[in-house]
Amino acid sequence: VTCDSFSYIKGKRAPLVELKNIQIVNGGQTSNALFEASLNSEERLEDVLILVRIIETKSQPVSLAIAESTNSQTPIKSRDLRSNDDIQKKLEEAFEGMGLFYDRKDGQHSNQPKSVRVDALSAGQAHLAYSLDLPEVAKKDRGRIFSDLYETVFTDELMADELLASIKVLSVIENKKKLLQSSIRKEEKFNSAHMFLIDGAYHVLFAVGQICDAKGVDRLNYQKAITFVPAAIKYISAMVEKAQRDDASFSFNRYFKDAKTKTKIAAYIQGMEKGL
Repeated sequence: VTCDSFSYIKGKRAPLVELKNIQIVNGGQTSNALFEASLNSEERLEDVLILVRIIETKSQPVSLAIAESTNSQTPIKSRDLRSNDDIQKKLEEAFEGMGLFYDRKDGQHSNQPKSVRVDALSAGQAHLAYSLDLPEVAKKDRGRIFSDLYETVFTDELMADELLASIKVLSVIENKKKLLQSSIRKEEKFNSAHMFLIDGAYHVLFAVGQICDAKGVDRLNYQKAITFVPAAIKYISAMVEKAQRDDASFSFNRYFKDAKTKTKIAAYIQGMEKGL
């Protein structure tokens, strides 16, 4: 574990150690296993002894480096390493004020209904596409959100409202995508022109942001932004149809992984919204 500081009475056998701002950087699974066991029978843990290494440091980069180096045999997820960052705690507190539960760690609030949970990774993906205009990265490189793109996505200035707007608009798009997938599975009638939603949901989210800009609407106003989802789907549907005609080997997956696609979408929307 790491901590800002620790103290104990020297010269005493088995002294109690007081730690300030403790963080478990290696041993999360062990801690969780002990917690689960205590729920069944707390008495059985009375004689359990655990060897703990205490490292005193107030440097977050040092704590991160320690976590990475001490987890070489069982690699820990980058997301979990970042879960105790100040920005993650700030976001959790802000969402709590909205009556929502922010999962800094995967499954942190699994006991809560999905309707009131905000997953950090999913929120980061939505933010990439909607606020940062990087839909292709949100689609194909979500693993970078808690690695090399972490400081880009989770800046010190990031507000919970920005993440909330992104995920609110995305949820409307995802619902349409799920309805489409359900119809396909059940062999029901569906709009084949909307097949692109399966691979292009984040580009629709990006398109909504572009429409907001063209109309002078604040992207944080997700209630208004949501009303632009049908238009975004319509615009991208038209673009996909043209791309399919022009390219005999067209594939949705390749089309939406191409960084050039978002540029074409932005230009198309600007032209359509201005009546060009």
